[in-house]
Amino acid sequence: MHVVRPEQIPWINRMNVDGWPCQTRTFYENPEIDLRIRLIDYPPGSIEPRHVHPGMHAAVVLENKAIVDGLTLGPMDVIVGPSNEPHGPIDYPDGCRLLSAFQGSNFHSEVQRLSTEKSYRLVQHADIPWMPAASAGETKTLVDHGLGRLVVEVLRFPAGSRVETDFVAAFVLDGEASAGGEAIGTWDLIHADARDARTPLACKSSVTLLAFSMRDHNGGSSSTC
Repeated sequence: MHVVRPEQIPWINRMNVDGWPCQTRTFYENPEIDLRIRLIDYPPGSIEPRHVHPGMHAAVVLENKAIVDGLTLGPMDVIVGPSNEPHGPIDYPDGCRLLSAFQGSNFHSEVQRLSTEKSYRLVQHADIPWMPAASAGETKTLVDHGLGRLVVEVLRFPAGSRVETDFVAAFVLDGEASAGGEAIGTWDLIHADARDARTPLACKSSVTLLAFSMRDHNGGSSSTC
């Protein structure tokens, strides 16, 4: 397993399609499965205009709120933006930090009208029940369709759990754990690609993960390409 810590990654300044500045940190990028995971920071008062992009994303709110289509999204809520489907505008009145799992080109173009077939969606995690996890703890699936093979889940484990890591990458929302003797804490990201050895996750405290997996070609969730 590989551990990526936010303080190891420099902020990169970028501009949105309407000229609003934001900053990004790229935690993970794998061209073999065309997956890029970035932390995005919007300053207070930012508004993303209605836009479209060739790629597709699951943008998970981490801090503060995003207002879109009359809904207020808070932490662990998701904006699902499919390929070539216009969506927005998105208002960040207090600023916002999101974790974006993106596949394909993220070149944004501003558009004025939404498609007549609105296939993008907003996921409010409070509407999704917790279910028993396969090994220990609980899980809730935030995204399991609409973004190709990408599956996004929240995993929650009690202190003392020893968890098999079958995901591609996971962002630590809260808690303390270790993998292969290396300490892992809040807002660290762990990942393992298809050729990497797997290490169980030992939970020192209760741990909540935002996990990203790629569905295999038979429909099941898989960490491989």
